Amino acid sequence: MSGLETIMIGAYFVANSFRFARPDFFNTVASHIGDPPFATIAIILGTITVIVAVYNIRPLISWCFVVLTFVWIVYALAFLIQNIELLGHPFARFDCWLMFAVAGRLIFDAWAGDTE
Repeated sequence: MSGLETIMIGAYFVANSFRFARPDFFNTVASHIGDPPFATIAIILGTITVIVAVYNIRPLISWCFVVLTFVWIVYALAFLIQNIELLGHPFARFDCWLMFAVAGRLIFDAWAGDTE
């Protein structure tokens, strides 16, 4: 499921290129995170995660949790920076909360471990 979510966020940013405004703070990361190259990387990582889950490749499952958590935290921080810079409030919009919730769920899933 997490792989599909990552594919969808990547597809969203490919379809809506250059969604982020250009904030002053951390301009190189926060303003370019919505550009197509970064979105394509998210799609590739999501696809690899789906393949690992479908074929149950045990050694890679924990790595997928780490990589996807990193991707979602980077996107969440980019949304947070944009909210602070442009709207003046860290959680001014729902999208920032959503990104942190997905990252938190991934951390919880990794912590809970395998049920088998």
